[in-house]
Amino acid sequence: MKPEHYDNEKGSLYQFAEDKQLNSYEFDAIKRIMRCRKKGNFVEDINKTVFLLELYKTEYKLKNK
Repeated sequence: MKPEHYDNEKGSLYQFAEDKQLNSYEFDAIKRIMRCRKKGNFVEDINKTVFLLELYKTEYKLKNK
């Protein structure tokens, strides 16, 4: 049984991520934003996305010194 916030009528987010060659941070941020209104925890999900993007920015800077 799939959760209600999974909508794959136009293709899955996983296929989109593969087609766009997204890394795990980019995919996770897009996935969270696409589903946040449907899950019922909008503010919590947005806050998690902000945290994830800050982590991505920090780790990107460390990797690309």
